Amino acid sequence: MKLRYTLVLALCLYSAVSCSSSEKYKITDHYDGNTFRNEVPITPRGFFDLLKWKLSFKTESWPQKLETDFPKAIPVDRSTDKMIITFVTHASFLIQLDGLNILTDPVWSNRTSPFSFIGPKGVHDPGIDFEQLPKIDVVLISHNHYDHMDAKTIQDLDEKFSPLFLVPLANKEKMKSFGARNVEEFDWWETKDVGPDVKVTLAPAQHWSSRTPFDRMKSLWGSYYIQGKKEKIYFAGDTGYGPHFLEINKKLGAPDVSLLPIGAYEPRWFMKDMHMNPEDAVLAHLDLQSKFSIGMHFGSFQLTDEAIDTPKKDLEMALDKHKLNNFKTLNPGQKLEF
Repeated sequence: MKLRYTLVLALCLYSAVSCSSSEKYKITDHYDGNTFRNEVPITPRGFFDLLKWKLSFKTESWPQKLETDFPKAIPVDRSTDKMIITFVTHASFLIQLDGLNILTDPVWSNRTSPFSFIGPKGVHDPGIDFEQLPKIDVVLISHNHYDHMDAKTIQDLDEKFSPLFLVPLANKEKMKSFGARNVEEFDWWETKDVGPDVKVTLAPAQHWSSRTPFDRMKSLWGSYYIQGKKEKIYFAGDTGYGPHFLEINKKLGAPDVSLLPIGAYEPRWFMKDMHMNPEDAVLAHLDLQSKFSIGMHFGSFQLTDEAIDTPKKDLEMALDKHKLNNFKTLNPGQKLEF
């Protein structure tokens, strides 16, 4: 029974029901006319690597349900005099900046999976009730994995708010199939104005893309650099540690706040190239010269082998090692004002 569940889970994590766009784009150093690639050559792990990992049965147990220390947030309608960042879940944040309400990789579904009955299930409620969201102006999607591009949430957001969805190249068609109407896709280092005082640049990330066994690397992935009147926010999406952090700092400047993944990193033989551990995240924080960073991508959905509290413990050790105190984590529903 456990073997059967593992095989189904592996398929669930690796497959779905439709393929990505076949549209061609300008050939660049990260697109060869057929597939996208990272700045540092990396081959994503294959299906049999996934089976090898899943059949090892070394995963730590997580609680079925986790109560958090913070009640669900009720955000202000708009914020024009300060930046407010509220943690929702996983890689989902509400950023309120210069009169705009921006969501990153929003997930309000119970599972991050192509199926409603199996796959990684959230162990806590989102930090904001969907019905309590203010009018959302912009949604940033970093790539097409199920824990970052959630079809039901995208459909619900479009029906309620009709926001602008920004996506990396070759993701527009998929987004429209979910019901998103106002979708713009762009390439690394391209910038879009999203408000009178706010612009967004798509920056590199070290990752990969796939929603089926047949569309690996057929759509681009990335991170986002948000420039307001005063504040600069960097949202890393999902990424391994690489030279792109130094490049982002050099081209765009040091962020005031960085949202950096610190979870889903064990086993390292499988995850290292694509997912940062807390030590990697601290190095990224230093490369970016970020004034302040917030950890994400941990403690919400059990995607990998580490225990639910290991990322926070490992982050504390990494911060102590580097003698830093400007890198924190938030509970769902907790917010910071800048």
